Amino acid sequence: MTARLDPQQPSIVHALLANAELGTDAPSTIFVPERAVDGAGEVTWRHDDLAAAATRVAAGLAAEGVGPGDRVMLCLPTSPQFVTAFFGALLLGAVPTAVATPGGFGSADIFLDRFIRLFAYLEPAAVVASAAVLNAAPVPDTVAAIDGEVLHALACAPDAPALPPRLPAPGDLAFIQATSGSTGTPKGVQITHGNVAANCEQIAMAAAMGRGDTWVGWLPLHHDMGLIGGFLTPMFRGFDAVLIPPSRFLRSPGDWLRAVSRYRGTFTAAPNFAYGYAAARVTDAELAGVDLSSWRFLFCGAEPIHPPTVQRFVDRFAAWGLPKDALVPCYGMAEASLAVTVARPHAPVAFDSVSRDALTGNGVALDVPAGDPDAMQIVDCGAAVVGTEMRIVDADGAPCGDDIVGRVQFRGPSTTIGYFRLPDATAAATRDGWWDTGDIGYLRGGRLRITGRHKDLIIIRGANYLPTDFEIAAQEVAGVRLGGVAAVGHADTEGLSEELHLIVESGSEAAEHDALRRAVRVAVSKRTGVLPAGVRVVPPRSIPKTTSGKVQRAEARRLFLLQESLVEEGLVNAGGAA
Repeated sequence: MTARLDPQQPSIVHALLANAELGTDAPSTIFVPERAVDGAGEVTWRHDDLAAAATRVAAGLAAEGVGPGDRVMLCLPTSPQFVTAFFGALLLGAVPTAVATPGGFGSADIFLDRFIRLFAYLEPAAVVASAAVLNAAPVPDTVAAIDGEVLHALACAPDAPALPPRLPAPGDLAFIQATSGSTGTPKGVQITHGNVAANCEQIAMAAAMGRGDTWVGWLPLHHDMGLIGGFLTPMFRGFDAVLIPPSRFLRSPGDWLRAVSRYRGTFTAAPNFAYGYAAARVTDAELAGVDLSSWRFLFCGAEPIHPPTVQRFVDRFAAWGLPKDALVPCYGMAEASLAVTVARPHAPVAFDSVSRDALTGNGVALDVPAGDPDAMQIVDCGAAVVGTEMRIVDADGAPCGDDIVGRVQFRGPSTTIGYFRLPDATAAATRDGWWDTGDIGYLRGGRLRITGRHKDLIIIRGANYLPTDFEIAAQEVAGVRLGGVAAVGHADTEGLSEELHLIVESGSEAAEHDALRRAVRVAVSKRTGVLPAGVRVVPPRSIPKTTSGKVQRAEARRLFLLQESLVEEGLVNAGGAA
């Protein structure tokens, strides 16, 4: 049995109100603007001010016809407008769902399609968004269309009507986390107040968070890692959080590090690609006067972790005081609220060196020397957080022993009550109280290793291959963009097996593409023993990704197959963009 979990507060609403009672000593949420330098334009919301503002927003939503239990779609950037609307809905007893703003999807058409599908699925009582979104989105007259700026102005008006907070029970629905895919049927993960309280407590315990700490992060608030990790957990434990717009990080990752130095940040979280991106993009000149010695726990999750990538980040910024053991792998998903496992600080990042052949062919993690040509690196993602249990099961649902690859399942107090209005999908993911993640991996000494996602496997001549292994090899070729590779399987001409195809982003000239394709095929073959059947070179930012930067392989494969059909019909040549 796992240890008992006893959260400090029964809900995030209780936590906000408890922080507010501290008055001028209350912790704050600090917003870095899209563009400014040296702290100019930053907005600080102390939690006593936020609690008061949220009661006015609750009254404003109620005046628009929103009641307890109603759903409220929030389409707002990382901003004070987001947090007042989010907590206004919670204090009313409504259920917010945050969705990405248009820039997060790369085009207005893609955003609008996703917005329309989510709207039809959620059937909200209100939509809170920018005027531009409300003008573009077909919100019917029966639904309250609320300008986020107007609602926030109400929040900031001391003489505006206010509603007393509605204190939730643990089983009450807190919010719905929309899945990040850009196509297909939406899924809304239902998270209760008890789920949130449990996971905030679990995360805080795993990293020894408490008063005096400061979170400095840039992940979007519509993403579970940004919302729960970067915003709600600091509030739950009563310490400051500094929130940076994701677009600012992507444009200038050095701003993230300067904010850590300025605010003496202790915590952050980011996917694997972001650490590699920062290590490659930030120059020494940008770090004049920067001190990163306060940073003590950097969560790394949301996508497969590549040890050399994260180690480059640690090594790159060691000269500016970054502790060698600060970067910590973790594993989680929206269906667990956020965190399932968190590793221990370790320098360098801990990983297994295992046989690729044994892993893909036999489903067994067999240790081999790191320099062996057959070796692949699998990161130690740590043990389950306190109160959560984890297991690996085989195809029949029977638990597996150590080092045996199977499906990852978990259960615990932060586990979702299910997908909104999708009972069949919920039933398919559950068995005897265990939630099936859809990921595959193995346990070693009670700690989790993730080897891939079941639906992303590429099966070549009966052997299961992990797309990330091919992608890592390809992106090490000069001319291929970091994080700009998607590996997909496609049936061969006889339909007997899948072949490996790679989509690679590159800014190189067309005349250089043949040489780049050859180099990628050689590099992947040398590393994995599989020769790609094809390599398609596409311009930068062509591969579909989630708003947190993860490659959407299902969508990439769909675009690849569409391109293949156009090639077969002679409408484009084989070198066309995916």
